[in-house]
Amino acid sequence: MRGNVSHAVASDVGLKRENNEDSYAIVDVGRPFPSALVIADGMGGHRRGELASRIAVDYSQEQLCRVLEKDENPDTMQQILADICEKANIKVYLGSLDSEDCRGMGTTLTIAVIYEDQLILAHVGDCRAYLYRDKSLMRLTIDHTLVQEMIDSGSLSEADSKTHPRRNVLTRALGSPENVKADTIRLPLERGDRIMLCTDGLHGAVSEAEILSVLNEENSSEQAVDKLIELANEKGGEDNITVLLFSM
Repeated sequence: MRGNVSHAVASDVGLKRENNEDSYAIVDVGRPFPSALVIADGMGGHRRGELASRIAVDYSQEQLCRVLEKDENPDTMQQILADICEKANIKVYLGSLDSEDCRGMGTTLTIAVIYEDQLILAHVGDCRAYLYRDKSLMRLTIDHTLVQEMIDSGSLSEADSKTHPRRNVLTRALGSPENVKADTIRLPLERGDRIMLCTDGLHGAVSEAEILSVLNEENSSEQAVDKLIELANEKGGEDNITVLLFSM
């Protein structure tokens, strides 16, 4: 595949939080492909959520740099990403034992490895990955949340989930003493695709129709990301907002 490749990221504390507990990384090993995007949204308070997400992202980035420098075969990447998530969970859990303040801290983690013709994802929690293609937006991940389970069972509508009092309750996250299994996904890519990762500070405030409208209007990755952050803050900025966008 030829053509310009670009990526952009922005992270904002929002309007209601004191700390930004989101962490992220873009893994670039000196060539357009393979590249990787990593995003995490921590929880725990007293800056512990910030620490949990940073532990997960730093570990993932370190492992991905080592693997991608070898131009790892995409056929093995799903298992590699599953292993990275499993070991990142152990790292966060061990970090939670360091002091009383750290007890109970945790984080989500979503990783996207982008090859010239395919995308491989690993996902735990409620950050989201989207694929933008031909002026349409496809959600690639399923939220590991209580309200998503209720939607899946038919006991809650998608519309009502936006205001449900327990909409932020996660059913799967890193920081557990038990093994955590990541969802993994593999799908083909085409020239002109855009891959977006975001925390729930964006998708909880801005509808997918509004996200699509911004991506349709903004050809620049940087301008698209900035516009999405601005829009989430216009909707109240209730949470930290982080957006990563890779355009190919």
